[in-house]
Amino acid sequence: MKKKIVPFILSLILLLGNLLPAYAASVGELNDEKADIQGKITEAQEQQEDVKEQLSAEMQEVVELNNSIDEVERQIQQLQSEIDTLQASIDQKQKELEQKQEEHDKNQKLLEDRLVVMYEAGETSFLDMLFSSKNIVEFISNYYLWQQLIQCDRDLLDTIEQEQQEITNTKQQLEQEKTKVDSAKAEQETKNNLLKTQRAERQRKVDALNEEEKALQTEIEENNKKLKEIDNAIAQAMAEALKAEQQGGSGSNFDGTFIWPLDYSPRRVTSRMKYRWGRWHKGIDIGTNAETGKSVIAAASGTVIYSAYQSGSSSAAGYGNYLIIYHGNGYCTLYAHLNSKLVSTGQRVSQGQLIAYSGNTGGVAPHLHFEIRKASSVGNFFGNNWLDPLDYLPGGYVIVD
Repeated sequence: MKKKIVPFILSLILLLGNLLPAYAASVGELNDEKADIQGKITEAQEQQEDVKEQLSAEMQEVVELNNSIDEVERQIQQLQSEIDTLQASIDQKQKELEQKQEEHDKNQKLLEDRLVVMYEAGETSFLDMLFSSKNIVEFISNYYLWQQLIQCDRDLLDTIEQEQQEITNTKQQLEQEKTKVDSAKAEQETKNNLLKTQRAERQRKVDALNEEEKALQTEIEENNKKLKEIDNAIAQAMAEALKAEQQGGSGSNFDGTFIWPLDYSPRRVTSRMKYRWGRWHKGIDIGTNAETGKSVIAAASGTVIYSAYQSGSSSAAGYGNYLIIYHGNGYCTLYAHLNSKLVSTGQRVSQGQLIAYSGNTGGVAPHLHFEIRKASSVGNFFGNNWLDPLDYLPGGYVIVD
């Protein structure tokens, strides 16, 4: 039996010896294939970033018109926001004016009634009332009542005068705000006319493009449409957050200090905030070594004000799973392409708290897209309020884009 076991073990060793190199070879091939694929991805990304340089003069003009149209549309939105804010103020002041006018009319009527009483009293004087007193107690009482009556008359006159001044001031403020509304509406109309002209010019130039460039223009427009949807959602959510903050009596003391939103090393910025692919990249992309499931943490304490999903594809990327945290003083951060979210709208989070896992949703390769935005007023939320995250995040990173 012993003699039979030895040859079997020797055969097994020989077999394993043959298999191990084959296994090692297959692992090596897989690594080579992975590296090749990653190289192709990198090459494709570089080609996409070079698209602008390869465009024809006509396509360049179309892209420039796209940017100009985006800017005009943004200005129109901002003007509309200012108009809405002014109109709300006008409506509030109109109500205050009506209340003040009603109080003023009541006091005016009271004064008129008082004057009628004084007139009907005729020649009755202060001294007559005093000397008609039957005793010293009544004399003092009459004297006190007369003083009170005089003081009431003075207070009434002061109140009426103050109310008249407040009514005058409120009317002036109303007129000023109405003038601003008229001015904003006139400017908005001018912008609308400019927008029509630019859109017509863009269409004329698009019609002159070749089929390949038309397809690229369609892709650019689709991407821009998706980004506008995001911007509008951000503007609305941030405006509501700012309004709630202001109604609370005092704003947050947040000073704009952030930490890295991805708990992963090494820190690699694979795309900076810049103009690319026919539009602005409004944040930075943080690499995850082409893997999903990395820990995404809150860059600062705050409240989740928006959580949504925006679909996309390889030719027209979207934000995928994304969420927005409002930190106070107009600051908010956006985290996109998430594999999963661990927090929901209205939830309070602390700086460094795990809020999601990174992913590749929205039709992109795995990474975390991160934005910082800031606005000082409701109207400004429709402005160019995005900030370069690299100006706010601590160091210790490399840029590889």
